[in-house]
Amino acid sequence: MNDQITEKPKFNLNEFFNKNKIKIICIITIIISLIIFLIIFDAYKKKQNLDISEQFNKAKILIENKNNQEGLKILESIIAKKNSFYSPSALNLIVDKNLINDDTKILNYYDQIISSSNLDSETKNLIIFKKIIYMGDGIKESELLGSLKPILQSDSLWRNTVSDYIKKYYLSKGEFNKAKEFEISINK
Repeated sequence: MNDQITEKPKFNLNEFFNKNKIKIICIITIIISLIIFLIIFDAYKKKQNLDISEQFNKAKILIENKNNQEGLKILESIIAKKNSFYSPSALNLIVDKNLINDDTKILNYYDQIISSSNLDSETKNLIIFKKIIYMGDGIKESELLGSLKPILQSDSLWRNTVSDYIKKYYLSKGEFNKAKEFEISINK
């Protein structure tokens, strides 16, 4: 038995290809289809973003020309599209130009944008903070702390600004002890 030499079969590329021809063609077809899909999807997203950009600019021009109602309709439609850049920008323009007097409606727009999953965490934190600022002095302490607590407990770049805002909130209410206690709790 020791005298017998066992020959290992040599790898033959042609034979391998012939045996697995259908599998190889399917894999290549799937890869090419996926690449084409990604290219088309990217082009679609760019076109969609360009369209929203044009709508936003049109709304700004309408507002500058004192056609606030038509500009507002466009801005509201942009908010509904939940675009990560133009939806918050549209809301900022509505608030800055005081196009809506209904605070409930504005707060609902803030909530729509905050709940949007396509925002990065820092942008979401900024919008939460802007909502609190918009609510102004009428906000209840529990709502203020409840809304801003996640920012305070994170490493957000808005953490210090939010902390200062809460201290100023207490000071504006004449609650000096709470302001001091809050500052001590933050600095731990």
